[in-house]
Amino acid sequence: MVMGMNRIFIPLIVFSFMACKPKKPTPIITAGQADFSTYISVGDGHMAGYMDDGLSLDGQTNSLGAILQQQLMMVGAPPIEMPWMSDQNVGLNLSGLSRLILGYKTDCQGITSLSPVRFSLQGETTSLSTSAYNPSKKFTNFGVPGARMIDLVSTSFGNPNLPQHNPFFARMSMDQFNLPGSGNFSSLQENAFNGGYPTFCSLYLGIEDVLPYAKSGATTNPMSPIAGFPGVGFEESLGQWCEQLYAQNVKAVIATIPNVSLCPFFNTIPYNGLTLDAEKAASLNQIYNPIGISFVVGANPFIVADPNAGMFGVRPAVPGEKILLSVPLDSVKCHQMGSVFPFRNEFVLTLEELSEIQNRIDAFNNIIRQKAATYGFAVVETNAFYQKLSSGFAFNGVTLSSKFVSGGAFSLDGIHLNPRGNAMLANEFIMAINKKFSAKIPLINALAFNAILFP
Repeated sequence: MVMGMNRIFIPLIVFSFMACKPKKPTPIITAGQADFSTYISVGDGHMAGYMDDGLSLDGQTNSLGAILQQQLMMVGAPPIEMPWMSDQNVGLNLSGLSRLILGYKTDCQGITSLSPVRFSLQGETTSLSTSAYNPSKKFTNFGVPGARMIDLVSTSFGNPNLPQHNPFFARMSMDQFNLPGSGNFSSLQENAFNGGYPTFCSLYLGIEDVLPYAKSGATTNPMSPIAGFPGVGFEESLGQWCEQLYAQNVKAVIATIPNVSLCPFFNTIPYNGLTLDAEKAASLNQIYNPIGISFVVGANPFIVADPNAGMFGVRPAVPGEKILLSVPLDSVKCHQMGSVFPFRNEFVLTLEELSEIQNRIDAFNNIIRQKAATYGFAVVETNAFYQKLSSGFAFNGVTLSSKFVSGGAFSLDGIHLNPRGNAMLANEFIMAINKKFSAKIPLINALAFNAILFP
């Protein structure tokens, strides 16, 4: 009888333990000390969704600003409102060209391979002549391709009669309601604060204050001044913006500027990418040996123009110098550019120029950190993220790097991140917000976003 009772009680005891097994706790999701109810993001092409050298609806949907805001909606942020491009999705840049896609291209040697090509012969040009402004819907994303920190508070940015005018800003600004000839043009700042201040702001600006200069090989588009009146100097422009936010009790997260020379645009073509066979090496030695330059079979430094390189003004590139992705590769392959015909200055960043650019970035970043500390804002140190990409790392079992096309993080222009890269950078913003404002916002699964799409 006792044995029969044991047979009854043992299953009951097992069932009792199963019923009492602790459940996995539900993660706490909270905004902490932050309030995202009237959130806005402000920035350049990264916030806007400029990628593959164009702005398109797909890029906007997968922008840093949109991905970040989508996650912040978990803690009260509003739905995303952007100056959406049309659903034709061919994209557009300031030259009127469509965005890049990966396709097959035949080079001057008759070799066909995968390469960035334009989606179509012409970009979506009607977008820049069609207003996206709607007074009944306030934008939450004020990302403007090409926007600099000094454009943040400048009315020149909205004035079509001035060279600083940006048509991507014009299509989203409220300036269309100014009377013709009134001379009244709004700034990005006025548009963002139109209808009331936000409760939280994400700001990522400053790359474009140095990038055009770097992309020109340090020949045109001077970097923004460190000091000067708001709209002219970097420090005063950021300072005015921060003071306005602080005065209205707005919390914010501000990102520093990465070392732009870490991008694939500056690292895809090696300084010693001139590969020669015996015949070509001998031919070049006949030309250059008299001025002290020699070539060998195999890898050699490209020849670059340098007005400081003696009476002939040419020399071999040296380790650390950057050959830009803007180099016409067919001219290198078939017309002896980079050897018989040296690379012009616009295609090269020398060690001195790289140092000049980095010094300006360091000065700008010190200003960003100082302003953030003064006004109690969170800081995203973006350079650590870009350095990590430069070295390459594994993310949930997938290797990511800054390698052009195959690295999985950058778009086909070699400057802007692709959707997956934007998701990873959005996580850096979330971690900074969580740390500064005691929030508990989950990180994003970046692998849910596309990298480069292969045909």
